[in-house]
Amino acid sequence: MTATYFITAKTFHRKRLFQNQRYGELFTYSLMRWREQSAIGVHDYVIMPDHVHLLITCDEADAPARIQQLQAGFAQELAQQYGYEGEAWDARFRAQLVNDAADCEKCAAMIESNPVRVGFCDKPGEYRMNSVSSRWVLDPLPEKLRKPELQTV
Repeated sequence: MTATYFITAKTFHRKRLFQNQRYGELFTYSLMRWREQSAIGVHDYVIMPDHVHLLITCDEADAPARIQQLQAGFAQELAQQYGYEGEAWDARFRAQLVNDAADCEKCAAMIESNPVRVGFCDKPGEYRMNSVSSRWVLDPLPEKLRKPELQTV
């Protein structure tokens, strides 16, 4: 059975790892490749300097292992491509189950407003490291989580 999660993953000791835009771009590439390799639905994301938020759908039983797989893959690529030798991720991450369309809308709004709320930009589309300004085509939400006007009849 699949489930949709709002994920928050922090960098190790909240280091501002993604202040380096190249690292943020590498994380986006890692995320998209992970999506394809793991049959995960990626619906929304934002990469902040010291954490990421994701809205994903995957098999319910696989969620923790899948997130750890993404983190490990990114850390390995970061070391290989940029010689980064430190820890990339905090050992814990938060995975909140998204229950319905209203809950999903709140999570998406939180993701999209995060860079605006902290003053990085005036509008979500102005921030470069998020799904709003991304060139990637993301996966549609499961029908039960879509706004009523977007559901198919």
